[in-house]
Amino acid sequence: MFSSKIFLALLIPLGVLGTPASLDQRSPGIVTQAGSPNVIDTNGVYIRASSTNNGGLIAGYTAHENNQSILRLAGSSDGGTSWHFVGEVYRADSTAHDVDNAMPLQLPSGRIVYAYRNHDRSGGSYTYYRITVSYSDDGGASFLYLSTVEQQAATPGTPNGLWEPFLRLAADGSLQCYYSAENNANDQDGYMKRSTDGGLTWSNWIKVSGGDRTSRDGMIGVANINNSGNLIAVFENTESGPFSIDYVLSHDDGNSWGQRARLYTARNGKNAGAPQVVNVGGTLVTSFMTNEDVAGTGGNGIDGAQMKVVTSTDGGSTWSGTTITGDAGSHWPGLYTVDQTHFLALYTKDGLGAVSQEYQLVN
Repeated sequence: MFSSKIFLALLIPLGVLGTPASLDQRSPGIVTQAGSPNVIDTNGVYIRASSTNNGGLIAGYTAHENNQSILRLAGSSDGGTSWHFVGEVYRADSTAHDVDNAMPLQLPSGRIVYAYRNHDRSGGSYTYYRITVSYSDDGGASFLYLSTVEQQAATPGTPNGLWEPFLRLAADGSLQCYYSAENNANDQDGYMKRSTDGGLTWSNWIKVSGGDRTSRDGMIGVANINNSGNLIAVFENTESGPFSIDYVLSHDDGNSWGQRARLYTARNGKNAGAPQVVNVGGTLVTSFMTNEDVAGTGGNGIDGAQMKVVTSTDGGSTWSGTTITGDAGSHWPGLYTVDQTHFLALYTKDGLGAVSQEYQLVN
């Protein structure tokens, strides 16, 4: 799904990998609210956050203003309690271009890489698709083009888009970029490419999900299960009809994936999509949008509905019931691990804009 339209020793993004200590511990899986929504940008949507080398965090998102789509970077030095504008990554005329799906990550060198979808369109139809990476060597104040992870011309009459890049650092220091690629209107698969030079060049892709079934697999999020190279990737899919949440596992730090299983199915034949996952003190927390209780306005009825989370204390084998972390009028959620018992829900809220809100895992 796409919005209607968007090393390692020095830095391991908490929302992606966590620290060794946090992965060894097992936090309780009961989610409680620990703070109110804090505004990042009144015009922001689709927020993804990661850690900085100095202990802060950065958030990438898109702002839509005056027929312009603007990729921005915000920062926080207090765990998401307050935010400040850092820099602009790229802007484009929304009529001719579609830029969205921001994902920032700081490398151990201090360089910030920022992945996003970067598409051309004409007369309401896509003409070219790209997953682009820009970079900043001045703390995010300014950005330049670095590389293209994947690209292809649009096929008239058959959707073949590229969507939703997700960046993480592997244990060997390489940079991984996960993304979704359409085969047609009813089928989409998940992929990963690896870079060993900080995002300048990219390997051939490996398949993360799809290929063995017809389903719109998309919106990939990845987290460490433990410190032994075991990962979980969550994604939305349509293999049962409505959007639901599946996962796959890797036991070699993302080099291969399998053991596909269902994570969450919305009640009453409704939809659940746009998932993300983090490790909070050894407990996996997965978020998604769903219209099972409240109707949304777009994105198969889930965009503008509710953000919910479920937790797992056994590495993803079983999952808890849901907790609402973004009430009606919430859009395109993300997650970030603050510490061993706290995480941020990141979402756009009607009337507020892009926000972060702290939650806690308790007994």
